[in-house]
Amino acid sequence: MQFQAYSDTNFEARIHQTQQLNTSYKPILFNTKNSTEKQNLADLLIKNPHIQIFDTIQAQVTELIKCLNPGIGGNRLEELSSAHFGSTPAEDYGLWVYYPWSAKLVHLLDEEEFAVVRTNRNKHKITAEEQLSLSNKKIGVMGLSVGQSVSLTLAIERGFGELRIADFDALDLSNLNRIRTGVHNIHLQKTVIVAREIAEIDPYLNVVCFHEGITDENIAIFLTGNGKLDLLIDECDSFDVKISAREKAKALGIPVLMEGSDRCTIDIERFDLEPDRPVLHGYVAHMDMAAFKNLKSLDEKLPYIAPVTGVETLSPRMKASAIEIMTTISTWPQLASAVTYGGGITADLSRKILLGGLKVSGRFFIDMDELISDENPKAENDQEKAAKQLSVSEVEQLLSDRKIKTETSGDLLSEELIATLIAAAGKAPSGGNNQPWHWHYRQGTLHLFMNRKVSGAYLDPDYISSYTSLGAAIENLLLEAAVKGLVVNWQFTPEHFPEHIALFSFKTGGQASEQEKSLAAQIANRHTNRNAGLTQEISETDLQELQNTIGGSEINLQWLKGAEEKTALGEISGEADLLRMFIPAAHHDFIVKEMRWTKEEITETEDGIGINTLDLSNNDQIGLRLMKDERAVQFLKKIKGGSAFKKLALKQFQSSPAIGLITLPESNPLNYLKGGMAVEKMWLAATALGYQIHPVNVPLIFFYKNNFQELNDLSEENRNQIFNLHQKFKHLFKITDNIAEIFLFRIFKAESSPQRTIRKPLNKTLSIGTA
Repeated sequence: MQFQAYSDTNFEARIHQTQQLNTSYKPILFNTKNSTEKQNLADLLIKNPHIQIFDTIQAQVTELIKCLNPGIGGNRLEELSSAHFGSTPAEDYGLWVYYPWSAKLVHLLDEEEFAVVRTNRNKHKITAEEQLSLSNKKIGVMGLSVGQSVSLTLAIERGFGELRIADFDALDLSNLNRIRTGVHNIHLQKTVIVAREIAEIDPYLNVVCFHEGITDENIAIFLTGNGKLDLLIDECDSFDVKISAREKAKALGIPVLMEGSDRCTIDIERFDLEPDRPVLHGYVAHMDMAAFKNLKSLDEKLPYIAPVTGVETLSPRMKASAIEIMTTISTWPQLASAVTYGGGITADLSRKILLGGLKVSGRFFIDMDELISDENPKAENDQEKAAKQLSVSEVEQLLSDRKIKTETSGDLLSEELIATLIAAAGKAPSGGNNQPWHWHYRQGTLHLFMNRKVSGAYLDPDYISSYTSLGAAIENLLLEAAVKGLVVNWQFTPEHFPEHIALFSFKTGGQASEQEKSLAAQIANRHTNRNAGLTQEISETDLQELQNTIGGSEINLQWLKGAEEKTALGEISGEADLLRMFIPAAHHDFIVKEMRWTKEEITETEDGIGINTLDLSNNDQIGLRLMKDERAVQFLKKIKGGSAFKKLALKQFQSSPAIGLITLPESNPLNYLKGGMAVEKMWLAATALGYQIHPVNVPLIFFYKNNFQELNDLSEENRNQIFNLHQKFKHLFKITDNIAEIFLFRIFKAESSPQRTIRKPLNKTLSIGTA
């Protein structure tokens, strides 16, 4: 840009003058009835001929007379207005107010008369007595984004006598999406901007600026300097400031009011009425707040921040936005509309608190999307989480209807020994920890049923995931029987699939092989680990041993170890994970049927995957909680978001020394059962070698749905996406169509997961026949 009209010296001088003005926010008042001040004003005008002068004193006096005498008008109004000046010349009546930052001089009524006219239209929503009471109140506002709207609304309503405002930040261009000010104020301190705007509305209001924000050094002055605050309004971003300010406000008996622009979340803490009330409603009572200042990463800070901001209570779009922070956006979004009505609501609550008309404490929501909407969001069906088990009568009826044999030549086992075998079988892995097995022991025969009350979820098409789980349970049963000295005679019952899976009989006198002993010893230790790997190395000897463990000419175990291959698989897995979230039925099953979000849910259902077992960082765990809201997920899909979830999968794959895939040559229920047995043997052997396993079967299940499931709800877009992912996948593993892709997994070295998924008690998975 060229500045040809000025010499360099003149331009620099103007810049210097502007910089000096940038710290100015107090107007200069001239009472020209005083000769000295009148001369000072004259000198100012001579030295600054560019000053704009605004003199509407005649109109203001007329309005004052009308406010004092509502019923008069016409000539009588003019007479009273003229008489009001008395012997004082009009140019000396009231005060002259000079705003140095804008070079404007305004002629105004003095403070008493100015206040009468300024607040006239507040009556009688605010009575004269209430207005007088408010004029003696001291309010502090921390944070001037939402706080700007709050402060200006309070000023417009004349809801205080002194306002202390604190913010260390300067205005950025991006702030103009919600802060009402001009572009000429970019990079000006927010405190200065707000103080100037208030002065231009009402130069008589006392505004005290804390340009450095709230610090340990100034918090006491902010709260008590020139008298204790009557109300603290918190709109700051700094979490430790929120807590420390509240703790001090509590000690001083100062009530605290906070408004979050998302869903207009309101927090009221009446420390003046409830001196023992826990800070922030007790949400952070269990945390060591002194440690917060020393935390560096967002992941470390999130357990402190989340209870305050809420996770489940965020609006759908805010949840989606939170997931996108640091990927497609850099910070929390706020809208001018929400900030504006939030400022109005906060000012309204401030007045009620200060005038004694509101004594409540708590967290409240004024959600416009819920108050005014086309339809109400669907409520989550918690009944779907209820544990479902097969009864003895149901099992016996199935045996009768299917004419399944119940007598064998096996030995009768004690209920204690049967319980031991089934407990081992129940430690097998299952999709979503749905534990789809039901065992029934009758007349020397042990029957395995598929519990279809818990099977058949969206990602269990044609029960392939349940068949794999049942195969793993069978493998555990056989291993435990072997080490207990039992010979097992058993067989699958494909003619009775999917209800009845297999039957078993036992004879004593068996002897376990060394391999059986080794694998059985790991049944209790085997678990899913979703951590990143600690090492990129893996022994070729170990990989070969795992391949040898599963045996069988039909079962194939392949490994991919190249960096490019792992990256490609990570991208495929990430795409599949996101697709799972974006398909409503899949999302519903994951959120409602599979996941357990609280300790109470885990205890109540005794199945599903507790969020505490996922080995997620605090950041990723909160991101997953945000995905509970289907409206948020669908909005995320609309904006083509969710890359954070893909990044998690990519990171996991890249940190693993190898990725394994177990396949069988044909896709049918029997092969998924056999594949499940192979999976469990491999997993137990890997555990014995000190490796961790993380199943990544979501891509495989989508491939099955696209290729084999006759009835599914995949859209054409979904089908094309899955087809393309499958083509890349088959190219990586060099496999053909129509094979059973049983199990995809990461293998790596890491610490064991401290939390394990819960298992149902035996009385819900084992029944004993009486006949």
